[in-house]
Amino acid sequence: MISRSNAPSGKLAIEVEIQSEKASALKRVASRLDKLLTELAQVERELYGLSGPARVRCVARHKELRLEAEKQRWYLIVQREAMGLWHHGDIYELYKIPAAVE
Repeated sequence: MISRSNAPSGKLAIEVEIQSEKASALKRVASRLDKLLTELAQVERELYGLSGPARVRCVARHKELRLEAEKQRWYLIVQREAMGLWHHGDIYELYKIPAAVE
């Protein structure tokens, strides 16, 4: 018989491991999103002063990064919901995705 008495809060070791993996996945997604938002900010700074083909390439890169950031933010929300966290206003506030550029 498996006992809950040896694990924290009476949880089975496997339950603790699952929670740990969920937290690790959440951290990985948040880290990826942070990097994307940093890169987006850098691309926005580069856009100033660009024109012609260089600007077109930079705008295309910005669009690509925005789409990936939106996807990663959605992954973050899904991971949070898997952990029982249902309110995501703080996520939208903390991980603001800049508007599209033309």
